[in-house]
Amino acid sequence: MDLKEKIEQRFDNLEKALIAGNHLTVEGAADVAGLISQISKFASILTDEQMDYINAAKFAVSDNQKWK
Repeated sequence: MDLKEKIEQRFDNLEKALIAGNHLTVEGAADVAGLISQISKFASILTDEQMDYINAAKFAVSDNQKWK
């Protein structure tokens, strides 16, 4: 599995967690924040769209907002 595939897999896991509302609980928010951190460390190779997604996910976690 190459780096781009690993990043995509992490994005898939992040999306599933956000849709499930995991970030709305204390434990789940920590898990989602961990996924965001795992993806963010590759910021230099992420697309603008991917960075926008990460920023929206950070906002949802920090403001305890439902994912739409």
